[in-house]
Amino acid sequence: MNFDSYPLKPALEASGRFETPFYLYNLDILEDNINTLKQATEGFKLRYAVKTNPNPMILSWMKNKVESVDVSSSGEITLARKQGWQGRDIEFTGPAKTVKDLQLALQEQIHSIVIEDLSEAELLNDIARQQGITARILIRIAPALAEENFGVRLAGRPTQFGIDEDKLPQTLSALQQLTHLHLAGFHIYSGSQCLNDESLANHFANMWIIFQRAMQLWSQPIEELVFGAGMGIPYHDGDNSLKLTHLPAIAQQIRQDIASRNLSIECFIEVGRFLIGTAGLFVTRVVRVKESKNTKIAICDGGMNHNLGACGHLGGISHRHYSMMNLTGSDKNMEKYRIVGPLCTAIDTLAHRIEMPEISSGDLLAIGCAGSYGPTASPLFFISHTLPTEILYSQKETESGEFIRADWLTPPQP
Repeated sequence: MNFDSYPLKPALEASGRFETPFYLYNLDILEDNINTLKQATEGFKLRYAVKTNPNPMILSWMKNKVESVDVSSSGEITLARKQGWQGRDIEFTGPAKTVKDLQLALQEQIHSIVIEDLSEAELLNDIARQQGITARILIRIAPALAEENFGVRLAGRPTQFGIDEDKLPQTLSALQQLTHLHLAGFHIYSGSQCLNDESLANHFANMWIIFQRAMQLWSQPIEELVFGAGMGIPYHDGDNSLKLTHLPAIAQQIRQDIASRNLSIECFIEVGRFLIGTAGLFVTRVVRVKESKNTKIAICDGGMNHNLGACGHLGGISHRHYSMMNLTGSDKNMEKYRIVGPLCTAIDTLAHRIEMPEISSGDLLAIGCAGSYGPTASPLFFISHTLPTEILYSQKETESGEFIRADWLTPPQP
């Protein structure tokens, strides 16, 4: 992440008003990211993946910015509904939906229930028949071939997500017998953390090819297609940032193909990390600096329990530290450090070997790209340290900027 493009003054101001560690979510950057993607994919609708950051205040703010949300559990259904999202604007994904999950989805009139396996479809059909209703579903397709330049690939290998592309004919044939289901469309999410613009465009083109094959197999009208974006963000020093240079042409071609066939299909882009990730900073304070075996170690009040991904434990094969900077000592001499958190475990390491301006006790360290997969993706209650504060910030509201405390997670009560 390039900190030169991120407004750091709000983080310093927040450090004087809130205890560390904290997450600072810049709503102005979030809105800019939404507008950038909308401009690049005109005619498509955005579907925000709640799992990336389910903070209730962000979910509420999103209501006027994106068209729908994707949830992956009963808990996220309830969370989205409490923040004012209507069932008609919610998609429900996930490979382990239980009877209770599916009953809740029908109760809340969730618009799109994404089917990941034929047995799940059969279960939902039984529940819908018992209730005397028809459930609206999408079929998630697991593509046969993996895409290039994706940090995480879900296609082309055994997966719990979706129905294998080569099994689609028999699956769709079996669906004909499930009379309490209405197949409204198809869904693909086959990879994530793509930082290559050409590969991203090819990904959308390939999804469109697969969707067309699926529509030919089904041969009945389709209402909805969900393109899983897989768009990445520059977590590490030297990472590219997506420019979306190739995507507009592909999006336009897809729209033209649909229009030329007189089809009435809504196209959604399921996306989360690309929108909220770069809008967040994680700020932790250095408690002390020690030296051991000729290694300088900066010990912080925030670590793996607050930001699991920054410690390399969210899918990384080897730990590359996230981009970080010393907010209170940028003009000091450069030194090499190990940066660790407060936990009694050696894996609570934010950086194994990083060169930064000299660090002192009390300094503030900022970690970029912290808006997605933060608190709720971390072992917050391990060793019962203080939970991180969550803060929303926007300068568009007032000339001086506005901070809103957005805490919502609570520790277990004794």
